[in-house]
Amino acid sequence: MINKKIVIATVLAITISFSSGCALVNKPNPTENPGIGSKVDETVQQDIMKEYENIISKEINISDYIAFVDKNIGSLTPENATKLITKLEELQKEYLSKLEDKYIDDEIQTKIIEILKPEFDLENLKSDKIEDAEVKELLKETEELGYKVETAEGMFFPIIDYGFYEQYSVYVTEDMKDYIAIMTVESDKVPAKDAALVISWDELFERLFNQEKFLDEHKDSVKLEEVKSLHKKYISFAIYGLNNTPLFDYENNMMNDKAKAAYEKVIAKEGKLSQNLKEYYDLIKNNGYKLTEEVKNYRDKLAESIE
Repeated sequence: MINKKIVIATVLAITISFSSGCALVNKPNPTENPGIGSKVDETVQQDIMKEYENIISKEINISDYIAFVDKNIGSLTPENATKLITKLEELQKEYLSKLEDKYIDDEIQTKIIEILKPEFDLENLKSDKIEDAEVKELLKETEELGYKVETAEGMFFPIIDYGFYEQYSVYVTEDMKDYIAIMTVESDKVPAKDAALVISWDELFERLFNQEKFLDEHKDSVKLEEVKSLHKKYISFAIYGLNNTPLFDYENNMMNDKAKAAYEKVIAKEGKLSQNLKEYYDLIKNNGYKLTEEVKNYRDKLAESIE
C-alpha cells in the first residue's frame, strides 16, 4: 500500500520545499505604503512592532496573523514589513503538514477526482465553484490561508501559493520582492512532477538565471539560503535532467535534442553560470553529444562546485 504522506513529501521535495479559516479582512492598500511618498509614523510603527513581537511569542493561527498583517503592513518601513512577511511564510510552512493531513483522507481524494472529471483542470477546483460542503470548506481554508492545490502521482495536496504574497510586494524590501517573484513562478507552475520536467528546457534555464541574478544582487538577503537551495536543485535539473526526463537518453546515451537547443542559447549569455554550462556543453559536444565517462566525471564535479 502506498504511504500517502511519503508520496506528498517526495513530491514537495522535488518541486517546492514549503486553524481557522475565517475570511481575510483589511486587505492592504498600496496607496498607504510608506515607501510611496508617505512618511512612517515612528510611534505607530513602534506600537505595531511591539504587538508583532507579542504575537509571535505565542501560538497564533495563520488567519489571525494574516488579518494583523493586512491591517498594519501599510504603516511600516520595508524592512519591518519584510519581517511580517517572513513570519507569515514560516507559519505557512509550519501549518502545511496539518493541512496535508486533511487532504490525505480517501473520501476527500475521491471527491476531488469526481469533481475534476474529465478535464482534471485544477483551475476548476475553487471553493466558489464547489457544491460539496466538505470539499468546499477545505478549499476555502486552503485559499484564505495562502495555499493552493497541486497534484502528482494521482494525489491532490496543498502547497504554498506564493501568488498570495504579491499583494504585499509593494511594501517589502527589494530582495523580498524579488524572492516573491521567483517563488510565485514556482508555485504557479511547479518544474517537475512524477520525476519528470513539466516545464521546457528553455523555461528551466530562464528560472535558473533569475535565481542567479537574485544571488548576485542580494547577498545579504534573509532569503539567500532558500534561493541557494532552489538554485542548486535547478542546477541538478540542468546538468542531469530527471529520471523521466534525463539529459541523456538511457538507451543510447545521446543528449536530449530539446535540451541541446536550450543549451545553445544559454552558452551565449554572460556570467559565471553561463561559463560553467558552456564548458560542460563544449565537453559534451566534443564527445559527440554522448554521455561518456569523461562527461560523467565532469558533470559530478560541476554539481559539487556550483553553490
